[in-house]
Amino acid sequence: MLFVSGVLLFLNNSFPEEDKDRNSFDENLIEMSPEDVGLTLSSQQNNQQLVIEMTNLDEIESFEYELEYDAIENGEVVTQGTFGSGPNPDEEGKSEIRRTIDLGTCSAVCRYHEGVEEILFTLRVDLRNGEAGIIETTHTLE
Repeated sequence: MLFVSGVLLFLNNSFPEEDKDRNSFDENLIEMSPEDVGLTLSSQQNNQQLVIEMTNLDEIESFEYELEYDAIENGEVVTQGTFGSGPNPDEEGKSEIRRTIDLGTCSAVCRYHEGVEEILFTLRVDLRNGEAGIIETTHTLE
């Protein structure tokens, strides 16, 4: 246990501070707007799900997304989130994609996060021309 702690401390101190704070999507990316990929975000099921729709995928080779939000758990604010990528095999060749993301954890039963008000959504796209772009937007739950 002491060895593992020492290794973690070493690794934590081995990287420059700016690398530790870097978003996992940071690269040399073109800033894009939601309209560039036809991105819309909406909520459903009493704000327990986020619906992601992209309707302009003609120039998109692949994509990765990450969402982050604050929730209330046992009276405290806790940062939650999830990520995904595509297209999946059943989405290949489509010009539109719709994904529904549960704002909680689900296995046999879903346990939805409470107190979610705003979601930070980051979408990284690999374009067919070899470039990569990024879209960052927020969605406020109603």
